[in-house]
Amino acid sequence: MTLNQLAVLIKIIELQSFSKAAEELYITQPGVSHSISDLENELGIKLIERGKDGICTTETGDKVLKHARLIISSMEQIRQEVAASLGLKTGQLKIGSFGSVSTNFLPGIMRLFKLRYPKIDLKIFEGTEGEIRDWILSRTIDIGFITFPCNTLETIPVISDDMMVVLPETHPLAVKNSIGIEELAKYPMMITWNSNCQILVKKAFKSSTGKLPPWKYKVSNIGTLLAMIKEGLGIAIIPKFALPEDLPNVRILPLKPALKRRIGLASITPFADMSPAASAFAELTQKWIKNNIKS
Repeated sequence: MTLNQLAVLIKIIELQSFSKAAEELYITQPGVSHSISDLENELGIKLIERGKDGICTTETGDKVLKHARLIISSMEQIRQEVAASLGLKTGQLKIGSFGSVSTNFLPGIMRLFKLRYPKIDLKIFEGTEGEIRDWILSRTIDIGFITFPCNTLETIPVISDDMMVVLPETHPLAVKNSIGIEELAKYPMMITWNSNCQILVKKAFKSSTGKLPPWKYKVSNIGTLLAMIKEGLGIAIIPKFALPEDLPNVRILPLKPALKRRIGLASITPFADMSPAASAFAELTQKWIKNNIKS
């Protein structure tokens, strides 16, 4: 078993393609196939299978994949530690991000990071908050943006933003300057199901009314949510950073009292023990947001 074979296994599952794995690893496609075949022959068990949903690991392959990611991650950390001791900043950093972070913060943070550390290769994995947590736990990524609460990972806070009430401009509550939770309980509401924001909203409703929010629709995309609001199908509580600047035909009002979403960075590794690249990214992220964003 070699490090190269483990790297090939990880890359195939990550990219869902033998040919794309070959391109990224700068080897031939037959070379990728031989690496996996040799690894399976050595272990005496099938690791990868092709199905109607694409390439996936077998039950044993999934266990091997988790160990492979840990080994490759540790090797990368060794390289970065050695480079750092020589005064160099090199290596690779895999970062998870979700929509509003990718739009509002990540490009500026990446630009500054590349200016400071041009030899560190950044790879961005964009997904839902749930996917980001899974990617961190499986070591698919090194560090990722999440929203609190998060009790299963090592975290540091980065920024917070207000949860806003978004409603059609023809809605009876649209004439108000701010809205209380009790007032919202009378109207059908909508939410994106794959966001931690629903936990915040649930807690706020339970605290104020003793009941759960009157959710009528749950969707996976905030664009769909906003389109439905414009059509008068309901109202929603949405983080301020997730809202586009130009949003015609709707009213955006603050909650009273204010309800805030907290955003942070998360890792499976304690932040004091992270790789130099991950530590540098976390530190620079906090500095960039402090200097550029008013929360």
